[in-house]
Amino acid sequence: MLLPDIILRRRFMLTSRDMDILKWVYLFGSLSTSQIALLFDWHIKVCQRGLRKLIKEDYLRRIPLPTTNGRSPFLYYLGDKGASLLKVEASKPRLNRQFTHAMENADLLIQVGISFKSSEISCQILPEHIIRTSNHEKDLIPDGSFMLKSKEQEKQALFLIENDSSTEIVKSPTFNEDIENKIIKYLELFENNDIEFFENYFEAEFNRFRLLFISNNSKRLAAISKIVAEHDTYGFIWLTTLNNFNKKGITQDIWHVPGLNKNNLSILG
Repeated sequence: MLLPDIILRRRFMLTSRDMDILKWVYLFGSLSTSQIALLFDWHIKVCQRGLRKLIKEDYLRRIPLPTTNGRSPFLYYLGDKGASLLKVEASKPRLNRQFTHAMENADLLIQVGISFKSSEISCQILPEHIIRTSNHEKDLIPDGSFMLKSKEQEKQALFLIENDSSTEIVKSPTFNEDIENKIIKYLELFENNDIEFFENYFEAEFNRFRLLFISNNSKRLAAISKIVAEHDTYGFIWLTTLNNFNKKGITQDIWHVPGLNKNNLSILG
């Protein structure tokens, strides 16, 4: 006697890893296949198979990313069942002109997150889009933020990230919307200790913060370094290149601190 198809069909069960994938996708709004594979230390083919199962059950949905290099990679976001499970609203990402920079910022934060996976220091990250939508009255929005917390000593530190992708003028004669103006705004934020939003989000108290400024080339970094040395007497702005960050990781001695005239410092120091 043949059993009904509904009995023969194996019921789909979410794993703890599936739940973590949904939570990470929700945190960033959307993630690419390669970003998810990096987060979970998956081979890309294994990652694709796992994501296809979540797509089939509508926990995730996907759209192709525009590319000129052959087959388009996919971008994943929450489907209706994934949003319902997390008790949030599903939202399809918009591929506007800010999208590329947002993906670059996500890459940086993912690198930060995985750097502390096997560490005695816990790391909690905060993407730029949450800062922007929740803190929209501010005219200074960092490209991301994260908190490090010592598991033994119960101490925590706040870090803001600026990802310089060479789209802004370093210093302009009109002193308007350039890197120097942004640095002055960060200095005001630091001096006023205006970090209530971040303390509420991370549910922690901080003794101010450090700004990690990452530039995509050394020439721009040198120009920015001169401006930082002129304005930041506290030494709270730390600089490095994107190449250094990608090669050595955030926990290595890669940072130049113009305000203290020191090189090769570690954020864990």
